[in-house]
Amino acid sequence: MKLKLAIIGSRIPVNTIYEVAKEFHNLEVIPMICEKLSDAPSVTAKALQLVDVIVFGGPIPYSLSQPVLTPDSRATYLPYTGTTIYSTLMKIYMEYNFLPIISFEASDQTHVNEVYDEIGMSHIPRFIKVVRDFDPEDIIQHHLKLWNERKVQVIVTGIQVVYEYFQQKKIPVYIYKNTKQTIRETLNKAILMGMEQKRHFTQITVLQFQIDNYDPKASQKVWKEYQEIKRRILDYGKQLFSASGNIDENLITLYITRGILEKVTNNVTNFSILKEIENNFSHTISLGIGMGDTADSAAYNASKALQFSKQNGGNCVFLIDEEKRVYGPLGYPESLEYNLVNVSEGDFGSLTLRKFYAWLQMIKKNKVTTRDVRIGMNTSDRHATRILKQLHEKGIATVIGKESLNQKGRPRPIYEIDVTKLEEVMQPSK
Repeated sequence: MKLKLAIIGSRIPVNTIYEVAKEFHNLEVIPMICEKLSDAPSVTAKALQLVDVIVFGGPIPYSLSQPVLTPDSRATYLPYTGTTIYSTLMKIYMEYNFLPIISFEASDQTHVNEVYDEIGMSHIPRFIKVVRDFDPEDIIQHHLKLWNERKVQVIVTGIQVVYEYFQQKKIPVYIYKNTKQTIRETLNKAILMGMEQKRHFTQITVLQFQIDNYDPKASQKVWKEYQEIKRRILDYGKQLFSASGNIDENLITLYITRGILEKVTNNVTNFSILKEIENNFSHTISLGIGMGDTADSAAYNASKALQFSKQNGGNCVFLIDEEKRVYGPLGYPESLEYNLVNVSEGDFGSLTLRKFYAWLQMIKKNKVTTRDVRIGMNTSDRHATRILKQLHEKGIATVIGKESLNQKGRPRPIYEIDVTKLEEVMQPSK
């Protein structure tokens, strides 16, 4: 299957890239020319629905399209590197037999100055306009002013509308000329991005469900409820285009792909099946999601994630990905991310430390009570108390006072966490 690639930008760079892209037989290339570079965002939004990866004809259309490029979009652009400047200067030199005074525009003047240094022409004056906000008229006026004041002999631009304006005015102008090798390198980068995206979306993903507080000796009435819950889960699997749905006593397993999971659950934030079961039955369900490079590793990660869901009190979702990162409970503002790698089975459990540390980083404070920990980490009062007590014993947490409450009960101690010490404890021993 060919990778679908869109080329977006002005006519000249798009056509140039398209000619080189014909060398790549594993690509289905769609050139998408912007009549005005300000059209780049709308053209990009359309391309995102059609292709796997996008190559922009330069940094400007790429920059303009940032508002419509999502975090999982695969896109790159043809850069104006030192090689591009070398190639452009060589063309100018061949026509003039000397290096004239040039007015450039660039996103970074370093590349231009470095090339002048390297070719031994640093003594030749040049003007470089650093472009931050795209305004063709401002760029044209900048170059035109230098030309009218006879400060420059040639203009070099990366913007087609600027290039065409000076062409019409019969003013010497060149457009940045990328080498075919630079274009090939950019296309190869895009191909790798597109292949990674395909692997991402086709990654094996396993969902394991369990009914909370399941009793194998339950009454006939409860047993019927169990069967109906399992049927609802299998129906949910059909929405996910599950390849299979296996039921083993109280374990229901679905096999799908990562791309489908992310699409149906709005990037793993919406698990309506849990709310549906909670609203319609007297029992709730827990879900563990595992991702991996093989079915076995994905299933193993799903089983571990299900354990976290059960330990968290049930009626929630945890996910473990192929790099052993734990996410959860998903679908809640307090959802955390922490790592299983280098987790030891010590007396306190470094996984608990990592989860606690991740929570502190999220709330951006280091003074907490057991109630804060209970709510923030979605755990029991007993476990929250144990966490702070053991941190206190290790010298990581210090009691600095008690909170004043306008309600019955003893005021809770306020603990100050030494985040630096916490980070040191989490470091694997060398």
